[in-house]
Amino acid sequence: MKGEIIGVITDPGSSLSPRAARERGVLLLDPQAPLEPQYRRYLEHYDRLLSLHASPLLCPMHGMAAEAAAQVEGQRVRVVNTALGSAGLGAAALRAAELLTAGADEDAALEELRRLASEGRFFLATHDLSKLVENQMLPPLGDRFGQALGLWALITLENGRFRTPPLPVPSGQVLGSIARLLARTYGDRRVRVRSLFGDLPETMREQVKTVLGERLHLTAGSLAPMDPVARGRVGDHALAVFAYPV
Repeated sequence: MKGEIIGVITDPGSSLSPRAARERGVLLLDPQAPLEPQYRRYLEHYDRLLSLHASPLLCPMHGMAAEAAAQVEGQRVRVVNTALGSAGLGAAALRAAELLTAGADEDAALEELRRLASEGRFFLATHDLSKLVENQMLPPLGDRFGQALGLWALITLENGRFRTPPLPVPSGQVLGSIARLLARTYGDRRVRVRSLFGDLPETMREQVKTVLGERLHLTAGSLAPMDPVARGRVGDHALAVFAYPV
């Protein structure tokens, strides 16, 4: 309804630090504590909440949030499957909060989230697929992905699910491959990029913004550590990149 104060809330799988979330107007759930009381506490300050979560095919938080929201009277919590994950989820939460702060209504924010899922591109690069297989996000493909040969797996996300088979990429070409695929998709369009890193070499982390910046028309970009929740789902040695046009 017009004039409602709507809050955007998400979970640590977004890899938004408490400080970054607070500065950008995003609320964070604590998955280690009951969710329903957290919703009720935030609703003391907001009329409604948009609770944004990764694809249920990637993380169980969506189902947990839906169960908790159903216990809140008045249907004041709307649980949203963004069909994204990690870097994409964080970007979606930040974008929704940005729009609502600027005066957009809930329907406009939801439409923008659907656009991000449709037009955005998500890439996960890793040389160890064991966590993805263990968490049933990928079929058994071997615990290692050509690690002895210096190969990484480059995986895209489509319709909330990781696409298989992964693309094998030499370790020295991971960033270049991601940049090339994004440049092919967006051409001269302006884009925003959010990148998350796990336990990766410092040299590789330093090159992320440079390589992407050289190939894309960036209007905004961020690089942040991957939250332990996300690392527990995809593995420590991973890089997640999400881009969307503006």
